[in-house]
Amino acid sequence: MSLHSPLRASRGPALLLSWFALACNNPPPITIPEPPQVVIQLAETNTVGSSFKFAVNTSGCDQVQRLEIFDDTRALKVVPYAGNPTQVTLGTDEIRYTKGIAATLSLSAQVTCADGRSNVSQAQLATFFPVDEVVEPISGNTQIVPPYFVAEGTGNNVSFIGCAMQGNVPTLFRVKKSEPTIADSLEMDFPCDATTIITDRKPALTGLRWLWTRGRGVLALKADFSIAYSSDAAVKNLAVGPDGSAILYDSTQLRLVSPAGKVLWERTIIGDTNYLPGLVAGEPMVRTGGTSTGTVVVPLKDDGADTTAVRVAVLTYAKGELTATYELESFPLNTPFWTAFDDTGSVMYLGTQQGESASVRACALGKTGLCRASTDTRLWITSQPLAGYLAALVPYNNNSRLAVVTANQTWFLDVRNLPGNKATQGGIVNKDQTSLKPNGALVARFVQPGPSNAFYLFTSARGTDAVPDPYPVEIVATEEAEKGVLFRYQVQGDSLYGALDDSGTLWMRVGRKLVKPLSLARYRELRERQ
Repeated sequence: MSLHSPLRASRGPALLLSWFALACNNPPPITIPEPPQVVIQLAETNTVGSSFKFAVNTSGCDQVQRLEIFDDTRALKVVPYAGNPTQVTLGTDEIRYTKGIAATLSLSAQVTCADGRSNVSQAQLATFFPVDEVVEPISGNTQIVPPYFVAEGTGNNVSFIGCAMQGNVPTLFRVKKSEPTIADSLEMDFPCDATTIITDRKPALTGLRWLWTRGRGVLALKADFSIAYSSDAAVKNLAVGPDGSAILYDSTQLRLVSPAGKVLWERTIIGDTNYLPGLVAGEPMVRTGGTSTGTVVVPLKDDGADTTAVRVAVLTYAKGELTATYELESFPLNTPFWTAFDDTGSVMYLGTQQGESASVRACALGKTGLCRASTDTRLWITSQPLAGYLAALVPYNNNSRLAVVTANQTWFLDVRNLPGNKATQGGIVNKDQTSLKPNGALVARFVQPGPSNAFYLFTSARGTDAVPDPYPVEIVATEEAEKGVLFRYQVQGDSLYGALDDSGTLWMRVGRKLVKPLSLARYRELRERQ
């Protein structure tokens, strides 16, 4: 008799076979979904504006739960996902400027799916310069203002005046900010180029401007944008008097010319009669304050056999009569020097080059003796070397500051007249005693003193034989020398420039755009916010 029932006997082998089947057929592997993909797309890598805009594209999520934007490792904002592409706008206050202005951004986006999967995009580098307003050109072939310009008026009533070559025709333009697509124009009798200069208005706000291209011509421009006088005289430089007349000089003569073109007086630079005691060595200045009102001070150089004498001639503004000559220094022959007068015309700053550094002294006019340590003519001399090759001396802020501009460094000196405290005069006031420097190999091209202690430096590549006067590509600004750089902005493959309107507000041309930067106080607020 069998101990096993047929049913039990049939189950044993079947159970055994099922175990063998399991052993021979492995279960399918668990599928791990790929992480989502996210990419940032930049329309431009260098933006000047009130916000920075870009797009984010994602893939691999059935549903996006979260999209977050980072600058390096700092979270900036969570963005509502709006499909592909999702447009992102970063406002001025959503960006941090702890590394400086303009902001150098390293932007990335993190996407998180509803099922918890997440990924981060590759970083995209960008530059953002926050400004108050941007006026765009109507097309890519036009620009709002000429390459170089002056600004007059304020607010929405500001206008911009500058010249440019329209084909082969030198043309003067006036563009109103309120009507940027319409320009008033005047044909000029002489070429306009990168050396053309337009003066401030004299009398202020209502008077004339003078415009000249060195060695090519000069004109007087009335407040109604009409030309009062034009000449192809080979002018080297000019200074405008308080009544709008201009002191012009070339290689042979210095003369006062009225806005109507009448020569009011002239003196010979090289000649036997009515001559000046030397060649004009810097910009003359018309004195307008104190007992010296109505006189003109003119820096001169007179080369002898072995030495160069540095002098200042004093002329009457009304008739050009020589009333005094001050002998300030005697240098070895062909020694280069630079001059500038304070706002009163009673002090001349004299700069010289000593090796790779500059030296500056202040010389009082009307004293006895040369501008040296043993006389009271010399008020002070810089005690520290000012590194760089001297380019210009620029007094500003009501005689309290002197900018010593060298090719690649700018120094700011305290030149206030503090009786009994001469130790502070001529002292460096730059933050940490460090000069204001252009970026990389750039060099100083233009400077623009601003309101109070503000100062703007425009820099460019070095000039070459092919391009002797390149356009600026960078602006460096300080609201006060003691605080260092407030903002720095550079364009690539383009150029920029700037001028102050009647309220002291800075306006810039950035490429083809017209730009109104933020106030200096606003930039400081952004810099100091953590």
